[in-house]
Amino acid sequence: MPSSKSAFSLPLIKGFFATTYPRAFLLNALASAVIAALSIEMRSYLDQLGLKADGGWELTDLEKTVIVFVSAFTIAMLTYALLYAVVGFGGGMLTNGTF
Repeated sequence: MPSSKSAFSLPLIKGFFATTYPRAFLLNALASAVIAALSIEMRSYLDQLGLKADGGWELTDLEKTVIVFVSAFTIAMLTYALLYAVVGFGGGMLTNGTF
């Protein structure tokens, strides 16, 4: 009978869980920085796209805000999923027991 174990298990880096304040702050700062930087780049890209397009896209500020909001949410979900897969970040939020 084949083994039920997969080739790898999550998290990929074991031993760097957010179990202490410095680790938790470091991992959360990393996640926040990635989300903020990529969201700012999206807004910058939309502004540049509007300048380059002669007779092309003329996005209003509201449209740009909605696009940046949706992309920031998507970036956040991907960032947290990646951090969960790599170092198990956020795993404590999945507990089902009482404290």
